[in-house]
Amino acid sequence: MTVSLDARQSLMEIEHALFKSFPFPSASMTHVTNSEGVVTIQISWVASAGSMSILDSRCAMSLVMQPNVLDRYRAMPGAARLRVREALRLHAEDALRRYLPTGGGDLAECNVMVGVDESIIDEAERGRV
Repeated sequence: MTVSLDARQSLMEIEHALFKSFPFPSASMTHVTNSEGVVTIQISWVASAGSMSILDSRCAMSLVMQPNVLDRYRAMPGAARLRVREALRLHAEDALRRYLPTGGGDLAECNVMVGVDESIIDEAERGRV
């Protein structure tokens, strides 16, 4: 028998897993849910740039999760949720590599919005993480 988690517990599990991919001392996470049930987890941090002030180097990633994603996640057994969390974490890391500047790039544009749909859960259920 699988016991469904509540939304708060589910988001805490996901956020905890995401922290592994954002090891910055200044990293913080928040989440909001809009009236349509879309959940946005925002991760923000201060990037290191010697020539910039702290105000100029704030970066953020927003993971925008469709309502079905969290509902499916909540209903899964623990081992399956672990695979989904790992898939979400890798998805976030891939977005960091693709969209954020590296090696002295322009940190003025280091804000990324990443969509998360049910395909991540489907892939994780198939063991393709």
